[in-house]
Amino acid sequence: MLEAKNKGYVLPVTFLSNWIRFQQNAARQWRNTHSASQLTQAYRLYTLALAGHPELAAMNRLRETPKLSNDTKWRLAAAYALAGQEKTAREIMQTATIDFQPVINDYHTYGSPFRNQALALETMVLLQDNRQVKIAEAIAQELSSDRWFSTQETAVALLALSKMVEKNGGKAIDIVIKQSGSNTTVKTTRAMAQRDIPTRAGNNNFSIKNNQNNVVFVRLIQHGQLPLGEELSESQNLQIITNFLDGEGKPIDITSLRQGTEVTVQVRVTNTTSSAVRNIALTQLIPSGWEIINTTFTELGGGASGQARYTDLRDDRVYYYFDLAARETQTFTLRANASYLGTYYLPGTQAEAMYNGQYFVRNKGRWVHVIQ
Repeated sequence: MLEAKNKGYVLPVTFLSNWIRFQQNAARQWRNTHSASQLTQAYRLYTLALAGHPELAAMNRLRETPKLSNDTKWRLAAAYALAGQEKTAREIMQTATIDFQPVINDYHTYGSPFRNQALALETMVLLQDNRQVKIAEAIAQELSSDRWFSTQETAVALLALSKMVEKNGGKAIDIVIKQSGSNTTVKTTRAMAQRDIPTRAGNNNFSIKNNQNNVVFVRLIQHGQLPLGEELSESQNLQIITNFLDGEGKPIDITSLRQGTEVTVQVRVTNTTSSAVRNIALTQLIPSGWEIINTTFTELGGGASGQARYTDLRDDRVYYYFDLAARETQTFTLRANASYLGTYYLPGTQAEAMYNGQYFVRNKGRWVHVIQ
């Protein structure tokens, strides 16, 4: 939110002021319970300093807390740096290490050694620590690998790297992309640039010429979308069974439904492992010719049901967020109506653990018809 504001985006005034007031109160009432609590407080103090409202008393109290975790030290140093207390920030940073190891409380802050390393890089950039180059290279190399990253890891790493690029500058880019007899010139004072390159069926060849005496790193990003009905069905440690039921709870063939038919979409998600998994996101979309029967705003309530921590009901889909114990199965239901005549596509159901790439499942979609 604060980074967006610094980039020129307008925030609701009361939203920001209410958040600042809440965080100030939480910072003043904080009590040390474990290392995750320390890091949460340090991050709270960092964001308050980023918002221009540093809580120096709370920062000093946290600094004097015995046995501060390494990750807390890096974040607290950033808070002091933003508050203009560079000497204190450097003193704290000198007691921290760049040896980032897994800790038992990482899960409480959506953290990992990689995420925490990126947080430390952000502090190094603020204080212009010489180790930032080594850490940035390690983070960039890791980001370029094929391993799975959580949203927290990706966002923090990219944010830290972008701040380093902005702080340290770099030589301008001046390159020419040659493709099929046509040239595209990319000339900018920025450190990074991205261009779309049109392709055609068959082989596509192009070359890049650097007109400056500097090193330009080139990355080719390709993306596409499989044809409808040819999606990849995959599963790892999660299982999904989707059933479609009529008003009496009996299975119904949805390939061809009469207009006005009500359908209950029943989704069963199972954790097939002997370990609990948290923060699972289940996405259930419906065909554009169907309508979700949303009764949440009436006395009937409901519309979508299940033991989810949070349910996000939209016009054409429902998101469920929940946890699963070892071998546990959760069942979610959604009521819909085949409202509009025509042929439509029903996307597959998918679920994934947002912070653990070892848990996911997705199945294929199908074509459905709404007839008179």
